[in-house]
Amino acid sequence: MNKSRLLVLNDLREFTSTISKKAMFLANKYNKELDVLHIEDESFLKFFKEKTECSLDRSKEILKEYYENNAKIYCKCGNFIEIIKEHISKNNISTVIVGFKRERTFFEDIFNGSNLNSIIRKVDLPVLVIKTEDTPNYKNILIPTDLSESSKKNIEYLVNLFPEANFHIEHYYKTFFEDRIKLYGFDDNEVHDFVDFYATEAEIELNKFVESLNIPQEIKVFKKAKKFIDIKSMVDESIEYKTIDLLSLSVSSSFSIFSFDLLEHSTKDVIIYKILED
Repeated sequence: MNKSRLLVLNDLREFTSTISKKAMFLANKYNKELDVLHIEDESFLKFFKEKTECSLDRSKEILKEYYENNAKIYCKCGNFIEIIKEHISKNNISTVIVGFKRERTFFEDIFNGSNLNSIIRKVDLPVLVIKTEDTPNYKNILIPTDLSESSKKNIEYLVNLFPEANFHIEHYYKTFFEDRIKLYGFDDNEVHDFVDFYATEAEIELNKFVESLNIPQEIKVFKKAKKFIDIKSMVDESIEYKTIDLLSLSVSSSFSIFSFDLLEHSTKDVIIYKILED
């Protein structure tokens, strides 16, 4: 079987140098082949048809300066997503790598139909979003989980991809009606018992979930059930406290505004795995 490949989508913006260094580091560390794909939008072909070939040749020269002989370089013009999907289907791609470091927000991207938004929504592979200049050792990976089958598949994939990492699995639970039960005549001890009940149930469910994972016994997993307050602040706190290197998000066939918010504001690289529902 051919060795699986990493696909870097590069738009030649100012983050190109960082993306190339991190992609080559990952390819070398995990023994992967590397493809780099630059795509000029089909609108470019409409308005500058006579310049298209020259532009693509120049783009290829620039990318070769960054990657030297460490990657296969492809420069094409046409429909962005169709070209990506065709390349993936023909080249045994296992993970897509993109960069995100610019002033425009993800919310603006959603309404403007950005390429990154389209990649995450329409490409059925894990997408690694490069957001920092840190060396991508990814020793500590934070995985917020809803205990779903999609989340389980995501964790098993990550363990296979980063077998030397520590996996910090966090489940955020809610204590329903906590702010109202005192109004119903419960005293402080009863309120405390009520909150403890949800905490205990969350711990039990999280333990069952982790035990169900199909991963090697030697993999280091740290699990914690935490009372839900605000998802962004909870993730930020865990990233800072646990020296997290990579944030993992798993989504089903749809990608929510909630996930975009975490992706946009993360201070670390993010890997997103869209799990297709059965």
